[in-house]
Amino acid sequence: MAADGGGSGSHATQVCTTCKTRKKKCDKVLPSCGYCVGKGLGCGYDEIRPRHHENTLRASHTSDFITIPSDPTISEANLYLQVHQLIRATGRFVDDVTAQYFQGLHRYLPVISRTRFHSSLITLGTTPSAGFSVLLLSISLITSSSKLGWHAEHANTTTRPVDQRTLHRATKSLFAQVQGLFPPSVHLIQAALLLAVYEYRHGRPEEAFVSLAGCARMAYAAGIHRPSPVVHTDTDINADFQLQSEEAANTWWGIIIYERIFYCEVSFSDQPLITVFPCGDARLPTETSILEQSDSLSPELIRYIPVSCLSSVDVGVFGRSVQAAWLLDQVLKSRETASLDSRLAQLRDLDTALQAFLGEMMQQCSGKRGLLCEAVAITIRAMFTLHWHILSQSQQLVTDKHHSREDWCTYSHAALDTATKMVLDIVETHENLDRYQAVCLTLGHSYMIRAALKHIYERREWRDTSSGTTVI
Repeated sequence: MAADGGGSGSHATQVCTTCKTRKKKCDKVLPSCGYCVGKGLGCGYDEIRPRHHENTLRASHTSDFITIPSDPTISEANLYLQVHQLIRATGRFVDDVTAQYFQGLHRYLPVISRTRFHSSLITLGTTPSAGFSVLLLSISLITSSSKLGWHAEHANTTTRPVDQRTLHRATKSLFAQVQGLFPPSVHLIQAALLLAVYEYRHGRPEEAFVSLAGCARMAYAAGIHRPSPVVHTDTDINADFQLQSEEAANTWWGIIIYERIFYCEVSFSDQPLITVFPCGDARLPTETSILEQSDSLSPELIRYIPVSCLSSVDVGVFGRSVQAAWLLDQVLKSRETASLDSRLAQLRDLDTALQAFLGEMMQQCSGKRGLLCEAVAITIRAMFTLHWHILSQSQQLVTDKHHSREDWCTYSHAALDTATKMVLDIVETHENLDRYQAVCLTLGHSYMIRAALKHIYERREWRDTSSGTTVI
């Protein structure tokens, strides 16, 4: 870095990395500024510039723009600044990006502690970790739209702003670099989960399934799959540890849920799942309302409600999604039962449980739209998966003293009719959503519509016999 003159009174031409990060004034004294000397921090004046352009970021060079030096101390500070620059190159601000995330996806996938996230975002005197920087960029990606970057401020410039596809490539490239240089962290695992969710949301379930497999392996390596302990000691240190443990546990639940959601749409269903669903007596995750009460979490606020307690009225939004995924997991496992008779018995019992669970959630919602949308979508997914499997085995169904082949087919068609009518009701309630509300729809919304349409077009009873048109 060029200096203004020489000797001990030299000054740098730019503020130091630490002061850039905390967005505060820097005295630019060399070799270390006054703030860093006073705080005992390492001070660096490494200037960060895009490679092929000095002041603007061209989309074609985004992948080259984010690079990590070999020195981790320098790299984390530089990385954080580069992520901020890249987000600005999309035409948005960090505050807008994070607000949109916590008002949208976070409502039904609460794996990130908002309290801890904002503490890392506004930290003074220290640089956020590399994992946090990747997470911040992943949040920018997951909240982006297809018209990302084309704003009025770019209308009269020749520089092409960063679009959604370029941002996705840059985020994956950055994730791979950080994964190779730093040990796995909860923030990095959360970033991997959001990347997989983004790929699924954009119609690439196969890619999302592969991405989530790597995410799960990283989570196992970090040890977050182990049940989080409840430390009944009233100290600030233990309370902060409890908050971190519950956030890690919620992240693990998110991986478990979405691996099963993605699995339902992959072409080759003989692929093994990476995660193992905990048994029914496992404790449900901590809900967002509790995680965000303070900077620390008191053990007294953590309640033990087992996954299998489907009729409990005290289960929240995320807990219901876990329970729905638990039922879906049982449907997927039942399909592997060798004996057809045993398999059908299991599936029929599961169908009864699924319908009862839907009834419990309808009562819990009490007509409030959006409260349990994701849990309902996962449950309906399980119903479609279950009955499509039964119908696919129709040629093997054997008449016994209880049910004939026709009985089984009629039973499954009736169940799919019920599920389809529910989907049509859900679609109707979402008909007049504005653009922002549409972005906040759950991941399962589009699947439900596709599944319902598939059933409608395959069922003669859904057609108007007089006109030949489909009744929708």
